Amino acid sequence: MDKIIIQDLLIQAVIGVNPGERVIKQNIIITVTAYKDLSKCGSSDNVNDTVSYSSLSKSICSYSESSHHYTLEALATGVAKICCLGFGIERVKVLIQKPGAIKLAKWPGVQIERTLDYFKSNSFVEIPSKLTNNNRNISSSNNGNNIVYLAFGSNLGDKFQNILNSFKRLEKQCFIQSTSFMYESSPQYYREQDSFFNCACKVSTDLKPQDLLKFIKQIEADMGRVETFRNGPRVIDIDIIYYNNLIIKTDDLEIPHPLMWERDFVLLPLSDIAPNFIHPTLHITTNRLKLNLPNGGNIHNISTSLNPNANIIEKVNRIGNFNYNWNEKTFIMGILNVTPDSFVDGGKFNTVETSIQQAKNLVQQGADIIDIGGQSTYPGAPQISIEEEINRVVPTIKKIREIMGNDIPLSIDTLHHQVAKEAILAGCNIINDVSGGMTDPEMLLIAKEFRVPIILNHSQPTTQYLQQKQNEQLSLNNSSNSSINDDENNRSTKQLIDLSSPSVITTLNSFFKERIETCTKLGLFRWQIILDPGLGFYKTYEQSIEILQRGKELMGLGFPMLIGPSRKGFIANTIAQGEKDKSLPPPSPKSERRLWGTIACCCIGSTWGANIIRVHDIPEIRDAMLISDSVNKPQRRQQIKK
Repeated sequence: MDKIIIQDLLIQAVIGVNPGERVIKQNIIITVTAYKDLSKCGSSDNVNDTVSYSSLSKSICSYSESSHHYTLEALATGVAKICCLGFGIERVKVLIQKPGAIKLAKWPGVQIERTLDYFKSNSFVEIPSKLTNNNRNISSSNNGNNIVYLAFGSNLGDKFQNILNSFKRLEKQCFIQSTSFMYESSPQYYREQDSFFNCACKVSTDLKPQDLLKFIKQIEADMGRVETFRNGPRVIDIDIIYYNNLIIKTDDLEIPHPLMWERDFVLLPLSDIAPNFIHPTLHITTNRLKLNLPNGGNIHNISTSLNPNANIIEKVNRIGNFNYNWNEKTFIMGILNVTPDSFVDGGKFNTVETSIQQAKNLVQQGADIIDIGGQSTYPGAPQISIEEEINRVVPTIKKIREIMGNDIPLSIDTLHHQVAKEAILAGCNIINDVSGGMTDPEMLLIAKEFRVPIILNHSQPTTQYLQQKQNEQLSLNNSSNSSINDDENNRSTKQLIDLSSPSVITTLNSFFKERIETCTKLGLFRWQIILDPGLGFYKTYEQSIEILQRGKELMGLGFPMLIGPSRKGFIANTIAQGEKDKSLPPPSPKSERRLWGTIACCCIGSTWGANIIRVHDIPEIRDAMLISDSVNKPQRRQQIKK
């Protein structure tokens, strides 16, 4: 087995049994020999395929300097546990030396050897610490200043709603600061039961740990949890993962949770809201713990039909009464404009009768969601009153629900919270805000009140777009002003073009991070948020192409992504640039050539992970997505086979 050697770490720690040794730190020398297969890193030359020597050393130092052990043996065991459980090291030797402890010898030392399997099978092995306490260090503040991380699970009944109901009860004594995404996970420990829904949340409270434990146990009882057997089914399960930075071990409560390090259904949600929180005894971050999981901390959704023993964990979202896994396939959002002036289908479906028929057509053709709009949102579209917009969309929504039931999710495409509220009351399940909540900030409060997903679209003019418009205006002015020297015109135009500005991906990442932070601080749950980069909305041709080219970089935010390329102008410009005859105008919005361009954009987006595509032409896009998903999404391939 390969070795990683960290030799002669000089640390000062409280160690020993004598009274003087309990108050004065002494020099300790630690040498660690970690046994781990390094062949992958040797071939890939990638630091992610090995152990971070720096992180391991810092964790050992942090732990040793904060611990108050009596024996070198206990300190060595604690260091070994950090190496194995914290960094996934299969086997480790730890040598602890204490210079000057014996007069007739250079110094005494203890060397132990432990394995990862040893710690997994002996979960009783504790790491003593000066913080292990009897509630003496616990805040007695009445201001809710204690920060607590909780984990939730449910696998009976309406699992999603069970967790939401537990939140409502929790808020009687705790303030929920943020929530993770919602996950569905395979049952572990006892496999013969239904899958679980899991999430985590960060709360502040004035309850002490034992009082908090009693409170959440009462929530579980009130919601109908019945004790059956260990790791068996349950309506709701709430665990305290962290309470401030405390380490507590009593007969009925242990913090940090003793098994969190091996549970993907705890660490993945926890990393959404506390990626850099340092485990009080292992002295490593949540993200580092997550990376030590067998799958490297990634969402894994290999179909059980491919591997019956596969351990599944994947994000899920709630729309209406149904749960959606956005990674299952590329979902198609069909556009239903009940407007007289939309750039593709204006005037075709602006009566209740024609809009209902089109809604039926969209569903029959394969749409998964219908997006209903009463106000055209293309740049420069004439604005109508809020009352008129409500009168356009609400009758159609009500009629769809009356005739088609509640199975198809409906989205309201609007900039105004009043319209969104009336649409939701009429039967809509999603808000599609083309301004990302910037035009009307109360839109976010409506999403919170009704707990519906909200699509946050980026439609702010980029610097490059504004420069382009300035250049176009300057060219018009120059062409009509013959008194200005041509060289001066060229210099002015060039100056505008050369102004440096961030890439559109950088702009979008900054915008989305700000919007996500705003939403979560307002109290929206993470699973309510869907992002849309706004293809063609106040962006240059090059920027729309760049979004399609580099869209995968936006997926790193972890949120579902919608793209709307349908028959947009940048598609027409691309086609026009490819013409031999450059004098030909770009294809019109209704041209079939724009449809083929839309199909290409959808396939590109699906390849890098776009979860939802918003389009006019359902049959053609549906067929294209069947092919694309069969290549890119194993789950979808299995569905198609069935």
